[in-house]
Amino acid sequence: MKLQHIVAAVALAASGTAFANVLDPLAAGGLGGEMSLTVYSAQAQASVLIDTGIMLADFRSLFATGAKEYTLDLGSNAAFNNFLALAGDATDIRFTFFGGDNSGPQAAARTMITTVSGDATAVTNGNIADSLNQIKFNYLDAANLKPAINPTMGGEANGSLLAQKGTDGNAYFLELLGSTFRGNFVDTSAAIDTSVAIYDFVRSSTSSGIGATESALIGQGGGAAEARLTKNAAGAYVFNVSAIPEPSSYALALAGLALVGAVARRRAAK
Repeated sequence: MKLQHIVAAVALAASGTAFANVLDPLAAGGLGGEMSLTVYSAQAQASVLIDTGIMLADFRSLFATGAKEYTLDLGSNAAFNNFLALAGDATDIRFTFFGGDNSGPQAAARTMITTVSGDATAVTNGNIADSLNQIKFNYLDAANLKPAINPTMGGEANGSLLAQKGTDGNAYFLELLGSTFRGNFVDTSAAIDTSVAIYDFVRSSTSSGIGATESALIGQGGGAAEARLTKNAAGAYVFNVSAIPEPSSYALALAGLALVGAVARRRAAK
C-alpha cells in the first residue's frame, strides 16, 4: 500500500543533535534511532559510517511539515575523505541511508526510513523487524565500540567511522550488514552520482508475512523525494534528500521568464 501525503513545501536546512554515539533503533524516548549514511566499496574493501545526528522522528517531521529537504556537506569530513582516498579508482562506490524505531510492542511503533532501489511494495512486516535487529546488533553495536564515534572513548559526537576489511573487520559494512540488511530487506543502495527513492515504512500489523505500509517521502513542490550523493560546484561531495522538479515545473518556470522578458522589452520600447 503506497501512501503519498502531498503538502506545501518550504526551503529550510536540517540540523543534527549531538549524542554519545549512533543511536540505534532501540533507543528510548519515542524518537527512534538516528539516521545514518554509509558509503562503501567492495573493491576497496572499505566503508565509512556517518552519524548524521538527526533522529528518525525529526527526519520524518522534516518531510511532513518542515523544510522537505535535507542536506549534509561532506567536504570537511575527514573519515569520508580518507575513504575516498582508499577507494581511489574504484568503480563500485555506493551509499545507503537508513534509520529506524524498533522499540515498541505495537505494530505502528516498528518503523524505518531508508533508501530503496528495489521493490518497496515487497517489504513485509517481518522484514522491518528483522532488518532493524540486524542494523542494531550486527552493525551499530559493533561500530559504537569504536572510539571514532564514541565520545566516552575519546571520539566526537556525530562523528564518522572509517572501516577496512581485515584492519577493522568488526565495523566493515559489507561484512556486518550489507545493503539488504543480511538478506532481510530489498536493496537499499545506490551508486554515487545517481538518485534513489526513499521510503517511510510502518508495520501494518503484527503478522510478519503481511506487507508493510510504505510511503514515499514528499519533497518541495509535492514530488517524491530522492536521495543522492554528488559533488557540488566546489568539487566536494554533498548528500541530499529532496524532490527533483517535474519537467512541467521547468517548462512553467521558463514560460514565466519568457513572459517577464517580453513585458520588460515592451516597456523599454515605449
